[in-house]
Amino acid sequence: MISDATLRRVLPASAVALLGDLIRWSAWGLVFIVWVSFLQVYLRMIRLSDFTIFYFTARLVADGLPMYGVSPARYGIEWAADHLGNLNPPHFQILALPLGHMSYGAALGVWVGVSLACAITSVVLIARELAVPFSWPRLWLWGAFTISSAAFTTVAVTCELTFVLMLPFTLAWRAWRHGRWTSAGAWLGACASFKLFLLLVVPWLAWRRQWKALAAFLAAAIVLVASGALVFGVESYQQWIATLGRVGWWWLPMNASWQGFVSRILAGSSHIAPLAKWPELVAPLSMGGSLLFAVATLAGAARVRENADQTLLLLLVGAILSSPLGWVYYLPLGYGPILGWMGAGGWNGMARMSRGSLSALLAALVLLYMPHETTAAWQPSGLASLTVGSTYFWATLALWTCCLTARPS
Repeated sequence: MISDATLRRVLPASAVALLGDLIRWSAWGLVFIVWVSFLQVYLRMIRLSDFTIFYFTARLVADGLPMYGVSPARYGIEWAADHLGNLNPPHFQILALPLGHMSYGAALGVWVGVSLACAITSVVLIARELAVPFSWPRLWLWGAFTISSAAFTTVAVTCELTFVLMLPFTLAWRAWRHGRWTSAGAWLGACASFKLFLLLVVPWLAWRRQWKALAAFLAAAIVLVASGALVFGVESYQQWIATLGRVGWWWLPMNASWQGFVSRILAGSSHIAPLAKWPELVAPLSMGGSLLFAVATLAGAARVRENADQTLLLLLVGAILSSPLGWVYYLPLGYGPILGWMGAGGWNGMARMSRGSLSALLAALVLLYMPHETTAAWQPSGLASLTVGSTYFWATLALWTCCLTARPS
């Protein structure tokens, strides 16, 4: 894992000869501890989570009830709100319909199995695309870095849709790298139909005059929306839009977007104290800042357009910052682009970075290893809301800054 030649870059040769094996075994011991410690985090998916919303929406539909605006209390569970809070579009529910005919445990098992299959397939596709040879040491080492990142652990504790979407997004990335624009546009359009923040790709494709990609993007999105309208009726989309207007949880620490940051420090909630109580400023500051992030992202993507990995990663991270609900657990979608941009196994992407860009990248990586439980620490405190409570915003901002300022290769 760590050769003597690598150790001699930071230690005297005599120290390497004496302590080299001890350092290597200690490093492997740390990798083992990470795997043991974080596997139990992923087992927490058995508790109530976002999957609970998916499941009980399927139950409501199976029982002939509206999929939006109804509480699941009728099924014997405690629910704080008077509605499920389902923010996914109706056509997503086509995928979830079979789950409504299963027990919660069986449905969760199926969902976890599908999610893991999509995630593993995505990783295999990424490794093949980047020509990363398989080895068990690489698997255990890279796996330890991956599963311990908050970007991935937050997917586990919410049991969200990210790992399922990771597969079409990875296919879009592979097509983008090889200039297969119709395929790239179609896969991105499918992803955007489920997660609207990815619509930021549309103006970039239009500016680049990638008309085939744009047409495929819109066609894929329209087909999926039309399928939802055909199955559930056009009114289901009206109910979905109305549900989006009922969102009031922008302040949650997992929300890495600009609006989430502004909501935490100027409005807060019963769980998090604002730095200053000016809730009337949240809407204008959020809209203005999100627009600036979107424009800066598009301008930056135009500058680095010759590097497919850097361009797509910048568009993804910029979209998360610009979105009202840019959850940190969307970052794994960029697993392929960031590995490709950094040079995969060689990590030679760092060698091309300025000191400022490299510092931003390292800051992002450090902050993304902050456990999500710590983001609620020291409350009520406005200073905590600005700092630890906004850890994932600062991490995403740092990653965006690195993508924006790094020289294109």
